[in-house]
Amino acid sequence: MESERRYTFLLVPDHGSGRVRQVSLSLTTLRRWALVGAVVLGLLLSATLGLFRALPRAWRFSALESENLVLKGELREIEAQLEDLEAVIRRLRLYDAQLQETTDARLFPGWGPLDDEDAALLGVSGDTAEEELVWDGEEGDPMEEIPEDPTALAADLRPVEAWAAEVGARAELMHRLLVEVEPRLSLLAEEMEDMFSLQSAYPQVWPVAGQLTSGFGYRRSPISRVRKFHRGIDVSAPRGARVFAVAPGVVRLSQYVSGYGRMVILDHGYGIQTRYAHNTSLLVRAGDWVDVGGVIATVGSTGQSTGPHLHFEVLMDGQPVDPLDHLPR
Repeated sequence: MESERRYTFLLVPDHGSGRVRQVSLSLTTLRRWALVGAVVLGLLLSATLGLFRALPRAWRFSALESENLVLKGELREIEAQLEDLEAVIRRLRLYDAQLQETTDARLFPGWGPLDDEDAALLGVSGDTAEEELVWDGEEGDPMEEIPEDPTALAADLRPVEAWAAEVGARAELMHRLLVEVEPRLSLLAEEMEDMFSLQSAYPQVWPVAGQLTSGFGYRRSPISRVRKFHRGIDVSAPRGARVFAVAPGVVRLSQYVSGYGRMVILDHGYGIQTRYAHNTSLLVRAGDWVDVGGVIATVGSTGQSTGPHLHFEVLMDGQPVDPLDHLPR
């Protein structure tokens, strides 16, 4: 049998001194090592190619990650804007609730949906679509216009970025409009409350159940028989009949007054006062608060009186006015 070829390698140190080593390898062994080296080299080449192919993806991933971070920041800003918007809307809803509590649609004829006849006169349909309505400003122009294409300013942005920019712009616009209208709505709510408070200060009920026997103005006094100015009205009623507050207010006086007998004076605010005279008994004290319809005294004939009745006056800014102009008919 022919012996296998072998190859001998001498390992000599570079500095020329030292032990020289001799390594003898067979041809089969060399082929095996060459095969292992080729496999290792192929794996290294494959790994290198895979790395070069993955680098663009890694770069794109890094760009997307940066973009997501930017979008997260924008969305946080939008979220903060929407929170401010919700706070304003909550305040507006409170004002709306105030207006609904204090507003009686019957006091404002012409408010509310148009009927067919009014709509025909105005040349509009009764069911005009919301998009046909225009919120006009002082000069008749729209108060604020939204761009026809909100994404036009962000044409170079990615779709998600353009969407975020559009939502942010619309939220900012809505917040600005609501902030502008809130002070006017607040002032309107205050004026409405003042108006209804003033309305409630006027007489709402009759002070006593009885028969009108003498009106407001000049008359011949039943006691002196001299023509004198009568500052109120007289209502005949049985002795002990209940006397009611015609409007809510504060008791300014509850005592005996010469000529008027036992008298109660109520202050209803806005310069409006009412007086109740000739009572038998007084059921309230100065400083008390009474609601409309509250019992404040009983009918009598104290002071200068010819019989049981209630003398009732209404004063505005200190001047007597005809109660019949303000009492319910």
